[in-house]
Amino acid sequence: MQRTTTVLGYAAAALTLAAMAALPFVLMPALASGVAATGVRIDPVYGGGAPRVTIPRGAYSITVHHPVRSPAPLTRVDPYVQLAWAPARALPPRVVDEVDIDGDGRPDLRARFDAPADSGAALLVDVDALTAGLQPLRRVSRGSFSALITRVGDAIVVRVPLRAAPRRAAIHQEVHRE
Repeated sequence: MQRTTTVLGYAAAALTLAAMAALPFVLMPALASGVAATGVRIDPVYGGGAPRVTIPRGAYSITVHHPVRSPAPLTRVDPYVQLAWAPARALPPRVVDEVDIDGDGRPDLRARFDAPADSGAALLVDVDALTAGLQPLRRVSRGSFSALITRVGDAIVVRVPLRAAPRRAAIHQEVHRE
């Protein structure tokens, strides 16, 4: 009798451990769909903004996202625009592209970076600002949250900081001092 209870106890413990290991995989889809049904979205500051336009470039394309500006006054994230080159496996070894950010038909920046086949290799980007609204980048890897280059899935993502527009209050004070 004691042997039977010991075997049943160990069997119950093993089943409990198996249920604990499998439960997250069973519940995660239900939990994810429940959260998605609430309408909760990832903040564009973290996700890079909604895609605005995709520019085909032969074997690959460049997705230009809407500019991101943090609505919270105390955040330390500078405004930026995100670009994604995809698929990364179709990129030439050296990428040099002029990209129109604002859709006016003229290029706003020239991005240059190496696209090694090794997905773990370090990436560095140079961005020449062709308009006044963007900040240039020199040999940036992950300089800050709003100035970086990284691989995300099968894409190479580049974030280019926007130049801050002069604040109206500061301009107003300057005008009234003179």
